[in-house]
Amino acid sequence: MTPATNKSASPILVLVAFATVYIVWGSTYFFIQMAIQGIPPLLMGAMRFFTAGSLLLIWCAIKGEKLFNSNSIVTTAVTGILLLCGGNGAVIWAEQKLPSAMVAILVSAAPIWFVLLDKQSWGVNFKSKSTIAGLIVGFAGVILLFGEQLGPIFSGGSVVSKLSGMLLLILGSISWSYGSLYAKHHPTEGSGTVNVAWQMIIAGLLFLPGSLINHEFDHLDLSQVPLKAWGALSYLIVFGSIAAYSAYV
Repeated sequence: MTPATNKSASPILVLVAFATVYIVWGSTYFFIQMAIQGIPPLLMGAMRFFTAGSLLLIWCAIKGEKLFNSNSIVTTAVTGILLLCGGNGAVIWAEQKLPSAMVAILVSAAPIWFVLLDKQSWGVNFKSKSTIAGLIVGFAGVILLFGEQLGPIFSGGSVVSKLSGMLLLILGSISWSYGSLYAKHHPTEGSGTVNVAWQMIIAGLLFLPGSLINHEFDHLDLSQVPLKAWGALSYLIVFGSIAAYSAYV
């Protein structure tokens, strides 16, 4: 994402980043569902990303880093919108109707979209047996882990809303994959942490119009939000966004 990220990274730091992404992000689906039980979904997204981005930006200011780079703002904005509004926003919205296990299964298809959308690497990826096998085995593994929960999903009513939630997740997964590839092919200047902070701040601000259109403020009483929802939101800010999202980028 930055000139610095093109240098050889420490293998230990790479392993720590992978561990953070896989372990922490695996838990965020559960905490998202917990948070939106007390906080409207789009408002929760706005609070999560704006707060996380602001905290990161404050940290960068304390370190004396340059907080704004006009040459990178467009790329930063597009990346934040595709990844956080499109990708994570779809997850937040769909978890109103779908259990977190089903969300995890559909989101796990992202690597497939990475391969399909990365046209510049088709010649390499589609000739790599290990890449194709890895995609198949990985996706099958997630289905095996959560497959027992798929049966009850379509029992009872609200089948249409569940199908619309699944479609939204597929579109969100495509948005996340495209946003990641866009960032890969459009390197930004300056501090990577600053760019991540602006991605989250921009995305957080863009969640607000959707929250207003969805009338989430009409009957909102923050004093009635349960403690576990605030705890889940705090976890998503610190671990899901500041730690895991930064590690992913």
